Parts: sequence; structure tokens; C-alpha cells
Amino acid sequence: MATFKPFIHVERLEPFKFDIPDFLNDVVFIFAKLDGTNFCAWADESGNIHCGSRKREITREHDNAQSCLYFTTEPQYEWLRKWLQKNPDCIIYGEWLHGLGVSKQTGTIKDYKKPGLWIIDVFDTTTNRYVPYYSYSAWFRGLYDQVEEPLAVLDRPTFKEVQELVENHFNLPDSVLGEGIVVKNYNYLDKWGKYQVGKIVNAESKVGKGRVKVKQDLPAGAVERMIVDSYVTDADCEKAKQKACVQFDLDEWVVDKRTMGFYLNCLFNDLIEEEMLSILKKLKMPTIQFSLLRKLVYQKGREYLGLV
Repeated sequence: MATFKPFIHVERLEPFKFDIPDFLNDVVFIFAKLDGTNFCAWADESGNIHCGSRKREITREHDNAQSCLYFTTEPQYEWLRKWLQKNPDCIIYGEWLHGLGVSKQTGTIKDYKKPGLWIIDVFDTTTNRYVPYYSYSAWFRGLYDQVEEPLAVLDRPTFKEVQELVENHFNLPDSVLGEGIVVKNYNYLDKWGKYQVGKIVNAESKVGKGRVKVKQDLPAGAVERMIVDSYVTDADCEKAKQKACVQFDLDEWVVDKRTMGFYLNCLFNDLIEEEMLSILKKLKMPTIQFSLLRKLVYQKGREYLGLV
């Protein structure tokens, strides 16, 4: 029986995070990385529909970008709700591109042709595995049309061949670039037996996020500065800013105590939750003053907003 399960953390596709030759030594599915809000839905044994965001179960009263309200009430999702009730062992994962009754979209990209819910994965609790694309897409074919299709399916590609697909226009006008790509090998398990999914983000690939040279005998504060310079990008700042707008239901960004507090904390928390393992591996377990690191992240966040 399905319960809330956070979507798998998608790691940057880099050699020190993945065994690249092994990961790419199979049939690999390349998807566009959609820039919205992570969403999931499932049904309990009584047929009640439940929804979740990236980190928690959500309700209509405690929603995220109105995704729960929209999914549980709108007629366009009625078939998906019935499908979940008939398949209570499955969790649908998707990217949510707008809230209820508004044109405002939740990510930094505002030009998606078709907003709403895009299905990106299905998890089967009976097998404890993510269902391969060709299987779950067949379940929804002709019944729900916003199931993300792969940009390409490649057999044993080189890393360069994968990188060439980073700049894409999936569900976007030709003049607007997507956020990047997500790379899946449904048969791959890392050395700890865990399923892994990779990503290459367009903005990060241009600025070289995470490319940091390891130096010895660094002066005090240099490690923390190196981390912020290498891992906190303008794209990260903009994403944290958009998250604050969604959190407080703002059509436009405003600077006040609540938005700034959320924005800065989001920027720091995302760095710790999404990048710290990479940082520890790449910098070979450095000593980090986290109070100083937070101060420098906050400074970078304020600089991005032009407040410093």
C-alpha cells in the first residue's frame, strides 16, 4: 500500500558522483528537466486521494502552489484519481507548473506551453522500484496526455552525446531554453544497491557549478568562500526567490522580513541538502565552519538581489 515517499534526489551527472562508464553502459533515457514544483499523488486503502510535495504530504489547507487543491478537484484529473484508486500500490510523481486558476507558473521559467501536471515517474511499492518509462507511459496513453516523453533513448551513449541534449525546448517556444536534462538508466544501481538518477542543468553547465580545485593549507574562511563561489549560483538564487513567491502566493517579488527570511534560509538549506555530499567528497572531508558558511550564503543571496 502506497504512502508518502519523497521523490529520489537527482544528482548532478558528474564522474565523482556516478560511475559514468557503468551508468551509461546500457539503454539510457534522456528527459527534459522541467522547472516547476515537485508533486506526487497516491490513494489509500479506502480510496482517499493523497498528495505530496518534495518533502511532505500536503492537503488543501496546507498546500503547495495549490497543487493538492487543483489535483483533487479539477475534472481534468478525474481519470488519474480513479487510476490511483484502482492501483493503490503506485505513486505518481510529476512536475507541477502552475497553481489553481492562475497563469503564474511556479518555477523560474514562465513560458511553458502546457502548464499543469506533467507525469515524470511512477513508483511501484510492491516491487520497491521505479517503473520504466515504456511501461507506465503505456498505462496512461490516450487517457492522460501530459506524460513527459524522453528527448532521446540512447544505447550506451558517450557522456558527450548526453551533454549535447542539455539545451532543449521541450514544452517551450523555440526562443526559450529549458532548464536542462534528467538522465535515467532503469537498470543501474550504485555500489550500495541504490537506484540513481542524474541531471545536467543548463545554467549550471554554463557557469561550471561544482567545479572547484582542491587546494592545500587554505587560510581560515577560504573553504567556506570556495564552497559558496562554486555551488551557490545565480540560478540557485533565482530558484529560491521563486520558491518564496510560491510560498507566500506573490505574483511579483517584494522585499520584506518574511520573504527575505524564507529566501535566505531556502538558499542555505538547499545547499546543505543537495550539495553537501558532493562538497565533502570533492574537498576530501574539509573542516567547515557552518556559521560562517551560512553568513556567506546569505551575503551571496543579498548580492543577487542588489541589496549589498
